[in-house]
Amino acid sequence: MLYTALLFLLCILAGFSLLNISAIPVLSGLAPFLEIAAALVILIFTTSLLYLGFKKLFSKTWR
Repeated sequence: MLYTALLFLLCILAGFSLLNISAIPVLSGLAPFLEIAAALVILIFTTSLLYLGFKKLFSKTWR
């Protein structure tokens, strides 16, 4: 569970790094597509982290 949450956090950080990709001149043409992809990555993995947190919170065995 801990490793899954850590992996999701790293994916969210990767999504934020995709938002700053327009700083690289070679990839500036892909900036609009990468911004949309980054926003989707951030939303998906943030939702996944919230789901894991609520699932652990409402389970009967959390400590």
